[in-house]
Amino acid sequence: MRLKSVVAVVIVSFVIVAGARAQDSRPAQEKGIKSRNLVTSLGGFRGTASVPIVLTGQIVEIEPGGQTGRQRHNVPSYIFVIEGTLTSNSESGPVGVAGVQYHTEGQSYMDAPGVWHNHSNSGMKPVKYLLLLISTPGGPTTQKAAADD
Repeated sequence: MRLKSVVAVVIVSFVIVAGARAQDSRPAQEKGIKSRNLVTSLGGFRGTASVPIVLTGQIVEIEPGGQTGRQRHNVPSYIFVIEGTLTSNSESGPVGVAGVQYHTEGQSYMDAPGVWHNHSNSGMKPVKYLLLLISTPGGPTTQKAAADD
């Protein structure tokens, strides 16, 4: 009787261990995740390229009363506001881009390539945003205005 009990315990233990290993070998399943598509002031964020591209990015923080200064991106750029309200003042560009726009936390914006603009913070707390620049290898991405521009 005792031998049967020991054999039963060994078999049950084997089944439990084998089951745990089988469970560990399965691919991890999605759990507790939320995602949403990024949108710009002109619609969904999407682009295509038929040449090699370089994607660079940075987190930019503008203190209250601060600004980037007059600049233009020579390449497509994308901004996603993480905190605060970003004020964008573009000198020209397509409808929906030219002039002053306000982008709050969770909103996104695309600067038109070659358009002079200034990003600023007129709020009481810092503005933080993600800036992505899409370029070709070796090309300059951003140009700051000179005193005579």
